Amino acid sequence: MTLAWANVRSYARRYIAVVLAVMIGTAFLAATLMVGSSATASLQQSIGTGYKHADLIASVDYDAYTGEVPDAPYDPELLAEVEGLDAVRDVQPDLSAGARLGSGDSTFQARLHSVPAAADFRSTELAEGEFPDAAHELTVDTATAERAGIDVGDTVSLAIPTGEQEPAPVAYRVSGLTVVSANPAMGAFTEVVVTPESLQEALAGAIGATSFQLKLADGADAGAAAEEVSGVLRAAGVEHPQVLTAAEQTVQDVASLSGGSDQLTVVLLVFALVALVVTGLVVTNTFSVLVTQRTRELALLRTLGAARGQIRGAVVLESVIIGVVASALGVLLAVGVMSGLIGYVATLPGTAFAVLSVPVSSVLIGLGVGTAMTILAAWIPARQATRVAPLAALRPADGASVRNRAGRARLVLGGLGVLLGAALLAFGAFNANLLVSFAGGFVSFIGILMIGSLFLPPAVSAVGRLVSGTGVPAKLAALNSVRNPGRTTATATALLIGVTLVSMILVGAQSAKATFDQGLAAEYPVDVTVQHDGVAAPFGADAADRLTAVDGVEHAVRLVPVADSEYGTVYAADPEALGAVLNDPSLVPARGEILLPDTAFDETVVKETSVDGDSLTVRPTDVDAFVPLVTADTAAGWDAEATVAGQPSPADLPAILWADASDSLDVAGAQELQSTIAAALGVEDYSVGGGLIERQMFTTVIDMLLMVVTGLLAVAVLIALIGVANTLSLSILERTRENSLLRALGLTTRQLRGMLALEAVLIAGVAALIGLGLGTAYGLLGTQSALGFLTEVVVDLPWIQLAAVLAVAVCAGLLASVVPARRAARLSPVAGLATE
Repeated sequence: MTLAWANVRSYARRYIAVVLAVMIGTAFLAATLMVGSSATASLQQSIGTGYKHADLIASVDYDAYTGEVPDAPYDPELLAEVEGLDAVRDVQPDLSAGARLGSGDSTFQARLHSVPAAADFRSTELAEGEFPDAAHELTVDTATAERAGIDVGDTVSLAIPTGEQEPAPVAYRVSGLTVVSANPAMGAFTEVVVTPESLQEALAGAIGATSFQLKLADGADAGAAAEEVSGVLRAAGVEHPQVLTAAEQTVQDVASLSGGSDQLTVVLLVFALVALVVTGLVVTNTFSVLVTQRTRELALLRTLGAARGQIRGAVVLESVIIGVVASALGVLLAVGVMSGLIGYVATLPGTAFAVLSVPVSSVLIGLGVGTAMTILAAWIPARQATRVAPLAALRPADGASVRNRAGRARLVLGGLGVLLGAALLAFGAFNANLLVSFAGGFVSFIGILMIGSLFLPPAVSAVGRLVSGTGVPAKLAALNSVRNPGRTTATATALLIGVTLVSMILVGAQSAKATFDQGLAAEYPVDVTVQHDGVAAPFGADAADRLTAVDGVEHAVRLVPVADSEYGTVYAADPEALGAVLNDPSLVPARGEILLPDTAFDETVVKETSVDGDSLTVRPTDVDAFVPLVTADTAAGWDAEATVAGQPSPADLPAILWADASDSLDVAGAQELQSTIAAALGVEDYSVGGGLIERQMFTTVIDMLLMVVTGLLAVAVLIALIGVANTLSLSILERTRENSLLRALGLTTRQLRGMLALEAVLIAGVAALIGLGLGTAYGLLGTQSALGFLTEVVVDLPWIQLAAVLAVAVCAGLLASVVPARRAARLSPVAGLATE
């Protein structure tokens, strides 16, 4: 213990990088666990707001049904029977309906709720005004009111679909404004509260409920009451009733919303594991260099009587002290970061329910894992320090190579790992099995790291020979970079891991985006399609012009039904307009040609078909959503009134509109464009489809995931850079006498700094290049494994981003050498030669 404390005090500065690495890795792990618990706590608080005034919630256990599931089993008669129980005081059915709220030029998709008969059932909070108490009165949430400029007393329109015809908007007076609901089930809906009578009118006689809330009488036992209510519901014919307390219902809703498992925490834990692995390598490398540097000191202690166990125990105790301190700082850092993030999220609209949850388990796991990882990382160099005989400690140890047993063992085990992992990767990619590919990638990468000392130094040496002829500093840098293979490998390994992971994600994400774009282009020939909903006025000759006039629409074309065929209704359009809107202009049919989707054929693709007496050349497409299509000049003279038995006349069918949207639209703009087009053409929002929204959603999701994943992996890269700086610093300290001798022989301070900087650049550059190659291979194979069963994977390499990764890695290596090089250059040759 005395020796350990003395070493920690003596080498405190050299442990700063170790403390930083362990602190960041531990903070990542603890924050990950806090993210999962905070998400669950926030969901419970948000979902639970709807049940905060209820004692019991009765619903249906839909998972128990094997056949037809009832839509609304709880009718008013059954609810009245439940309310008549002695243990029940009040019953409130959970009823809602969809509607469109209009104010000025703005239209919102709304969800209608009614004012509960019992005031203590009201979960919606009033922000201003009053709840509606008369027909044609309503309240609107404050977020919608702010967007549309609605105040208390204003008049808005409410259109409630009945399923029979286009609903006529009805004027309603705004009696009050309500606080935005924290329930995620509301999604992007506007919350509107009306009177019970207005809600019943909206439901058009469908008065049954899927669930209801109960208030119990004073002194009633919740468990007994739940059993009694369940008995009444079963007696009334409800097959699988479910009666839970508010807390139990909230937990079940949270589990249902998250799919029954915390996928977010699982994903984050993968990246936390990556950060911890890199942290372990950095700590191991640092302790190895420190122990090697103190070989003479430890040998002297051995000759003075220190036992091997005491030396090993001292090194391990150093790691325990550092691990505990760094892990505690990491947990505190995690709490601080999460507190700041949750505090910020809570200020955003609609997320005021976000709360921070710091479970004891996250603190204990963070402390335990951080300390254990530091101890394990120090154990190998501690054992190595005691295996060397005191007199042999004056002789430098050989690194792992093919000439010694350690090198041969690494070569065999690492080679087997690479071969086995490569086989698993190939199998997983060929069979589109992501789990097998993941295992193969992990095993092969471990194998590559094991044999790193056998190929990294030669690679650095090969690159070093290219620059060794540019001067004395360059030649010395090339020689120094490979004189100690273990040190070179230790410096390059951490950076190799970070660059491999980042480039893998970049290549995988870029290829996934290209694959999705191709798949969506094959699925959706155009950005926007508008199908007639049967309620609005037919799409006349001016419909395409009206659609083009919508802001965000570049071009539009009207497809007119012109004939019937054995493959369905044939549509015709102007070829020039078609070429402007189709994502693939080659899909424009030629004159005398008809385009048919793949779904029109079973196995044999026909080459010709007859439509209205004309013989047409068939051209199959890979687009399933395509309609039989010809050009307007091909269809000239066809009789659209002619019918095929059992099919309506083409002249009676509505036209279809296709449009090309602006490339600058994001997901929000695409969704807004959908509503704008629907309003401009007088159709429902669901009539507007196409690939625009899905493509933008895929792109946005992938870009967001790429940003998040890159940010998460940046933690691992940051730890790796700390390791590079620490190893270089210790390496320069280890060569103090050597550098001073070079100075005494005539090497200038500028040449010394250049030598050390070029040495760092050589190691970092080679590690980055190898990492880019490995990351690209892993990214492509991983994409094939994940998406190969869906479609043909498109290879698309992000060259600019990969070049940026290489530049950052080289610059990081250069920056890592600045401080140690300055320290070495400032030391006088005489003082350096006197250093022991």
